[in-house]
Amino acid sequence: MENFEFCLPDGGTISGRFNFPTCTSSNQLPLIVCIHGGSYDAEYFDADEDHSILTTSVSAKIPVISLTRPGYGSSSPVPTDDTDEDTTYGQAQGKYLNSTVLPFLWEEFKERSGASGIVILSHSIGAMIAIITAGSYAGTEGYPLSGLITSGISTELGPGPRGVMLHLLGETTGVVQFDESPKDAIMLQIPMNKFTDLKMCRHTKRLNWPVPPGELHDINMTWLDYWRKYSDRVTVPVMHALAEFDGLWTYSPEVLEDYKNAFPNSPHVTSEVVPMAPHCIELSLQSKPWYMKCCSFALQCMIWDALRPTLPPPTVPVPVQRMEEEMDSETEMAPPQGGITTLVYATTRYEVKETLREN
Repeated sequence: MENFEFCLPDGGTISGRFNFPTCTSSNQLPLIVCIHGGSYDAEYFDADEDHSILTTSVSAKIPVISLTRPGYGSSSPVPTDDTDEDTTYGQAQGKYLNSTVLPFLWEEFKERSGASGIVILSHSIGAMIAIITAGSYAGTEGYPLSGLITSGISTELGPGPRGVMLHLLGETTGVVQFDESPKDAIMLQIPMNKFTDLKMCRHTKRLNWPVPPGELHDINMTWLDYWRKYSDRVTVPVMHALAEFDGLWTYSPEVLEDYKNAFPNSPHVTSEVVPMAPHCIELSLQSKPWYMKCCSFALQCMIWDALRPTLPPPTVPVPVQRMEEEMDSETEMAPPQGGITTLVYATTRYEVKETLREN
């Protein structure tokens, strides 16, 4: 990937990496924008030749931008209002990406990338921020948002790791620097399990950035209290994955179902487990298959964007007549054309928003 660093219209700085494969196809392409989690930077999605989104995106001719989030590396912190005590760290970042960073990057790269829409690929704290970004998106910001991918996040924090994070916050008033061995244990399950190639440990120091305390406090203390306010407003397709051995978040079928149901206005939602994987799926042995899923989903988002306007308007539900002895004091309604379909934690809603109904 090539590095970039830009001065934003508000005087801030945003940096990261990008790769735009040469593409002669006239088909619509997504621009995947990657948003890293806590203690990482843009290199998280391009750690080495075996653990990089490029293993899939290049062959699929998909352009990719990997951001170094505000407050990391040379990306300046989000401008803040000291008198605003109601906006959390994640809210400030998510809204800033939506209002300033993504519109600027789209204007800068839309022609060169050849893309027709943005699909956000996010991990952990980056997923928290991405949900706020997508939930704040109104369509008037100056960039087309077509899809959202989140991993390393769910609806239930593991009590042990949460206690560790709160202890670290209590020990410092500045940035939090993770020790390398404990970080490998939590993020990669090294040495407890063999979900990650041991050679990944040689990258730990390079990928270990100081963490702004505000985001650690938000994800551990306040996020789960307000996140549905934003997930409820997401109107693009959503793909979510949680590692079976995440280490930071609790996995169960109920958690996946709960997460999926938090996006009632998304036209398509999937929530699944990645077996035999640690919190950092992208750095594990599951890296390549996970990136293949991400690229496939991003391409599907563009097809959905193109085809959704061509669907006929939903039909009015028609009562289905039953034999009197089969009646159960209820009238069964035939589902509207393109109605809700649920399959293994996947929900598809193709009808217009006004006709949404509970599954």
